[in-house]
Amino acid sequence: MSSLPIDPDDPIERLLGDGFRLELCHGYLIVNNVPYLAADGIHADGRLALPVNDSIHPVADVTGNHTIWFSGEAPVDEQGGALGTWSPRDLGDGTQAQYMLSFKPPSGNYSSIYEKVTRYVRIVQGPAQEIDPTVSATPGATFQQTDDDLPLAYRDTNTTRAGLTALNNLYRGHTVAIIGVGGTGSYILDQVSKTWVDRIWLFDGDTLQSHNAFRAPGAAAGADLDVGHNKAEYFAKQYSRMHLGIKPHPYALTAETLDALNGTTFAFLAAADAPERSAIMTWLRDHQVPFVDVGMSFRQVEGRLTGLMKVVSFWPSGQAELPTSTPVAVGEDDYHSNIQVADLNCLNATLATIQWKRYLGIYATHSPITETVYKLFANEIRNEVPSEQ
Repeated sequence: MSSLPIDPDDPIERLLGDGFRLELCHGYLIVNNVPYLAADGIHADGRLALPVNDSIHPVADVTGNHTIWFSGEAPVDEQGGALGTWSPRDLGDGTQAQYMLSFKPPSGNYSSIYEKVTRYVRIVQGPAQEIDPTVSATPGATFQQTDDDLPLAYRDTNTTRAGLTALNNLYRGHTVAIIGVGGTGSYILDQVSKTWVDRIWLFDGDTLQSHNAFRAPGAAAGADLDVGHNKAEYFAKQYSRMHLGIKPHPYALTAETLDALNGTTFAFLAAADAPERSAIMTWLRDHQVPFVDVGMSFRQVEGRLTGLMKVVSFWPSGQAELPTSTPVAVGEDDYHSNIQVADLNCLNATLATIQWKRYLGIYATHSPITETVYKLFANEIRNEVPSEQ
């Protein structure tokens, strides 16, 4: 529990001055104890919930419109007409707001959070006060602010704005290992760092060089390239500005260091040329760790690039078999021509991340997929599904 800085122009301070009972919880401003009329009579425990950005001061409405959410029985007006529409939204504290209310002001937009909240309170409590004038949403000010305990450097207002709190909770408790943070691995990190996973472990023994900067997200400073940072340490530092659970392991995994993966709940294998690749895959399979293996092979043909990329999924209960052959020596296949382009690395990473999110149950899944192949020349994505037993 905490209190906000005193500022008479702050909408929360104004609401507290009116006697409202407020909470800031998981990116929502919640107004408690709002009396309302339902089909079975007056209730005194309604809650209005507004998605806000509370990482700034004063807090800001992030809905971008005139809507707000209501928790309780279905609120009605004096004639019994519905005030809201059924639209459940998880509030992040184990409760739900069941109804969305949408009343546009005459001006078209609410000028402030204060105006928006007070008008919706009048709309909701008005029918109840017609029956019992003594009921009130302002019995005396209280304020509670609850930390969301997320491993993030600042509030994820995108989740509350989109109403995805329940889905994003599926990331909690997970430790994701990204083995190799080169072209594709760094883009995987870019996407995983924007989720609620508790921990992200980076494994890479190489140094950051100029060519890496041109096939990775963001814009590396020339001074960083001159220093020759380890890739895992460099990307951990960059992305710790957003995600607080990133830990670098500045070395390549070998048979002697595989135990560093203990505790991993999901892995991305983005080091196709790693000499210990087969040993890593075997360790992950033996320890029942689901993982995705990514790779790409592009070459120049008649002055243009062609080739393909792949994403292969290995689930503990899946049917995908581990490769039986060892990686070929450097220079013996097209991959080692080292043709990598940022957009293709990004696509490879995106396809891998989508598979991960499908596995977690965040994305709807029509059927399980063991392999996805993108063919550049045909601009075609082909999926392989498990064969029938």
